[in-house]
Amino acid sequence: MDGTPDTTARRRAFRRWLFAYPLATLAFTVYFAATQARTDMGEFLLLIVVAIGAALAIPVLALIDGARARAIGAAVGGCLLGIAPALLVFAGVLEADRAYSDHQTDKERQRAAALADAAARGDADAVRAAMAKLSAEYGPGRALCFVGGRGRNEHLRGGSDGEGSDDWLLSEPEAGAQRVSTARLFDAAEALIQGRPRAQQQVVLASLLVRLSERDESLSYLPGWLRLWRGTDPAARQLTFAQPRDDQASGDCYLPEGNVDLARIVADTWHDDGLRAWIAAGYGFAPEQGSVALDGLRGKAGLDALTAAGFDLGAALRRTGYGDDVMFRLVSHLPQRLDDSGDPAALADLIDAYLRAGAELGRTTYGETLCDTFVEGERKQANIRNAAPASAREAAARRIHLALCPQGQPPAPTSSSTSAHENRLEAAARAAAQEAVDAARAAPERPAPTP
Repeated sequence: MDGTPDTTARRRAFRRWLFAYPLATLAFTVYFAATQARTDMGEFLLLIVVAIGAALAIPVLALIDGARARAIGAAVGGCLLGIAPALLVFAGVLEADRAYSDHQTDKERQRAAALADAAARGDADAVRAAMAKLSAEYGPGRALCFVGGRGRNEHLRGGSDGEGSDDWLLSEPEAGAQRVSTARLFDAAEALIQGRPRAQQQVVLASLLVRLSERDESLSYLPGWLRLWRGTDPAARQLTFAQPRDDQASGDCYLPEGNVDLARIVADTWHDDGLRAWIAAGYGFAPEQGSVALDGLRGKAGLDALTAAGFDLGAALRRTGYGDDVMFRLVSHLPQRLDDSGDPAALADLIDAYLRAGAELGRTTYGETLCDTFVEGERKQANIRNAAPASAREAAARRIHLALCPQGQPPAPTSSSTSAHENRLEAAARAAAQEAVDAARAAPERPAPTP
């Protein structure tokens, strides 16, 4: 009969375990959607392990409960039948989460578009108002970075194709055009740094510097950027980030090496002129910035400006270790720079200046001397060069080769007014001249032409 105790127990066991899988699925899916499990790999993997454990434990518990109630079939059957509604619960929660995320994304895009439009107009009040409406995850540095970008197809400094980029917030400009002109981007940066703590101001300006370098803007913009940075700390003697620094507050404009990256961007983008502007703004170089500053030099005039400002060139040349060997990095890049330079003789002058300052020819890096590195670089560059090198480039390369590869000739005794490097140059020049004389003597004489 339907009303017997056994039948009632089976019904209760069936209903009890029918909802086990759906309720567990609901709990795990809501937890995934509402917590960091969707973005934190560690938490996500932990959730998966716990969910698998629960999925395996539910049938065992149903079996134990059914045995106690003498309704094993009903309990296990209800448990297994509950898998179908559990799948529906899983799909329903994920769909609701997707719809909510799409709605929030559309709202965030509208806010980002309003910020970009205000920046393009140069309306400082509108920029600050639009910034206040962005969600908390978009700080001012990150906001300026995506406003100053070129769209989803831009080549990100991290080397990705747009994955993980903030540029998804904004529609892509036509033909990679700028959303905001450089002048207006400066105005937006000034608007965003007003009234903010120094650390946030510097994050905004770091984003601005990254975008300036990507646009390959002229040197005329750098003094304005230096003026804004000076405003964050008028008494600073070095151009460095305030501590503590929010490392992830710049989005795509994140500078992983901090102070080093600031010097590297200025040196690599504007070279000697950029470093002179840095010095003219009243800034020196932190110890970690010295090697990258030297790496950006393209002539002796820039080096003279650094040393006149108190830069310890000798100490920089003595630094060793991965990435710190100034001469090795310079020489390894010389063949390409000689091809690209409009004044290759300036690079030869720079090598001479480094050697006079105490650079050691005998030091080896990765088992190679400076001479070995330059010769190998020239060989590789010759293999990929599409046209014959210009005579000025060839003359500069010969000068550099004589300076780095003195051909084992000991320097001749000279007056104490000359340096060891000058002695090496003189010995190398004499050796090259002697080789030319020997080659001329060894060449067979041509017979006189018949009249």
